[in-house]
Amino acid sequence: PLIETVKISVLGSLIGSFIAIPFAMLCSVNINKSKVVLNLVRVIMSITRTLPTLIIALISTYIFGLGTFAGTVAISIFTFGIVAKMLYEKIETVDMGSFEATRVKAFVGAIMPQIMPSYLSICLYSLEINVRAAAILGYVGAGGIGLILNEKIGWREYDRVGMILVMLFITVLIIENGSKYIRERLG
Repeated sequence: PLIETVKISVLGSLIGSFIAIPFAMLCSVNINKSKVVLNLVRVIMSITRTLPTLIIALISTYIFGLGTFAGTVAISIFTFGIVAKMLYEKIETVDMGSFEATRVKAFVGAIMPQIMPSYLSICLYSLEINVRAAAILGYVGAGGIGLILNEKIGWREYDRVGMILVMLFITVLIIENGSKYIRERLG
């Protein structure tokens, strides 16, 4: 279940971070000149960021049923909201001098190189948050170690609860230190 929790976090983080890129472009005032589309997408993203991961997981388990898929969807949606917001704010600060070709080519060739270190740093930070969040998603049936944690607390098997928390703590430390190392190399 701990490995399942990490898989939920990694896959959800990757999916959410990938989907965030086009939405960040749509939310950037220096790229998207349509005020209607800009405001509509920003409202949708605000609603996404307003919902806590646990609530998203509850809705996901209702739609997709119990299991890891619902947890992955919840983590993906949460990551999407955070990464897209932070990324479009970064995009709005880039040098737009080379932004004259087609929008997609210019974005990939001129803007992505400027924002890539920040984007990867944001994605890694989201992964750290998601590992912690995925650990509690089992409480609502979204799979992972939270399901066993909830069960052991219910049975008052506190020695097992302690061991689960220690393993989770070690996992989070490993991911945080790996993420920190990668972010330092990017910076």
